[in-house]
Amino acid sequence: MIGELWWTRLVNSVRFIDDVCDALLDGESVMLMFKEEIPWRDIMVETIEQKLLYNSDVRTVDTVDDSSIENSPADYVLNNYCTPKEITDYWPLTHQSVGNYLARFVSTAFNSRYLCITGVKNSKNRASEWITLAADYIENIDSSQETGQFIFVVEDAGVTPSKHFTVFNYEDYVTDYDCMMLCLTMVSELSCSRAEKMYLCEVASNIAGNNVENAALLISEKTDLIKQPQVVAKRVYRENGFDTEDLNPIVETALWEAQISLVFPKIENYRTEIIRKYGKRIRKYLPIQGFYGEEVDNVEDLEIGQLYYICYKESASPIVSKAENDMLFKMREARNLLAHCDILSYNQLKELEVI
Repeated sequence: MIGELWWTRLVNSVRFIDDVCDALLDGESVMLMFKEEIPWRDIMVETIEQKLLYNSDVRTVDTVDDSSIENSPADYVLNNYCTPKEITDYWPLTHQSVGNYLARFVSTAFNSRYLCITGVKNSKNRASEWITLAADYIENIDSSQETGQFIFVVEDAGVTPSKHFTVFNYEDYVTDYDCMMLCLTMVSELSCSRAEKMYLCEVASNIAGNNVENAALLISEKTDLIKQPQVVAKRVYRENGFDTEDLNPIVETALWEAQISLVFPKIENYRTEIIRKYGKRIRKYLPIQGFYGEEVDNVEDLEIGQLYYICYKESASPIVSKAENDMLFKMREARNLLAHCDILSYNQLKELEVI
């Protein structure tokens, strides 16, 4: 499963999980902060649960999504972790908050729990209520006794972290690089060149905007994605319930960006190689006038189009071989297309020998 690959094998996402679990095993409560949608959230939570249970034989993990809790966080914890008598004995004027009551006056089932609340958001003060409950509990617990711990999975950049928690910001661990690494891992066994794999991965991650779940869906189409990018991307997005209305320009930009990084170095390498092999013969046709009227009198400064012009102009007495001249033409055309924000077809990339 791709989600398992992400959370159990990719270096930085694994490091995120490991650091969270290490803090919990050290007795801390934690906040996991996500600015955007959490990739494979259920698998992330399950991975944390399994790691905690493997390292503890006395605690259990209770996971609940906040959207499924109808009453207040205080009432939820009181009603689910206290006996009927403890619930009846709770008196706000005497015991102050529920968090204080649980910590100082009650020995509850909660004390042997990791309580993982997912989907914590700032709407309707839910985040604030959960944080207040947990802070009151943490401030009043007897550190010499076994106590419960909170895991808050926060999906709202507007939630303010609390000093009572060890905070883990997902963005401090995972970057665009990790999306590319996931894609590369998924195509590692494809029967194509390394360059083609790199191009495929860059196209997928660019189209997805480095959203790892979307990139994984796209990369699963393998080389079909770069052979028919518009058709395949639209089908993948449509099949997974995503909006495809504005997808065409996104795909075109993704292809262009990937091709710039793929093709331009190839053009530069080929330009340099032609100059290295035939520089002495080319030099006698200098100086020539550049596109903007400037004079080019140094062979090292010749662009790919100028090289083609010189070699083609002197075709009666060939400077380069026919195959090299044909490639110069293809390189010049590719350079002109990309310079004007047009994209190359899969077959053109093959002809340029960049994939």
